[in-house]
Amino acid sequence: MIRYLDGVLMGKSEGGIVVAVKSGVGYYVELPVVTRRAYGHRDNGSPVNLHISFQQSQNQPVPRLYGFEHELERNFFEELIRVKDVGPSLALSAISIPVRQIARAIVDQDVKTLQSLKGIGKKTAQQIVAELSDRVAKYALLPEGAASTTEEPVDFKTEALETLVKQLQYKPQEAERLIQQVMKQDKSISSAEDLFDAVLKLDK
Repeated sequence: MIRYLDGVLMGKSEGGIVVAVKSGVGYYVELPVVTRRAYGHRDNGSPVNLHISFQQSQNQPVPRLYGFEHELERNFFEELIRVKDVGPSLALSAISIPVRQIARAIVDQDVKTLQSLKGIGKKTAQQIVAELSDRVAKYALLPEGAASTTEEPVDFKTEALETLVKQLQYKPQEAERLIQQVMKQDKSISSAEDLFDAVLKLDK
């Protein structure tokens, strides 16, 4: 199963791009709007690095590849398509704003924002909230974009702490205690996403 492609841009279409890899094979990869924007102004021959969701089913016998710039974006997409009546095509269309914003809307049970996404009606928005509201908080930690080199970097521990307190309603002291315990146990953790996952595993 294909999970990652590293190659060069070979061509573009309305819904995706063709990625040529070193073996000489070209893969057509469908992209969400937010990822297509990143490749819209790139020339053929530009480097391409995408995390891939490979989808094939009885209803969709022809394999399809869906590409994302971040691994967590792909993982969020795969969470989304598990929701009743949300298939890959609908999920891809719905990711028309950054994943972190969609995740925040789900956690906050903001049905109105979810309804603004392409193809998502009120009933589907409510279903997404019902099935994912307690599973997607970590995706709100995704970067909004490349940070300015003049900005101070955000401490990933602070990011994880804010998500635990503001979105999962942890008490600040308890969240800080869990973060300190996790960091003491695993000094290799270096991102908000990994720290968040480790805290939730510890607190099960």
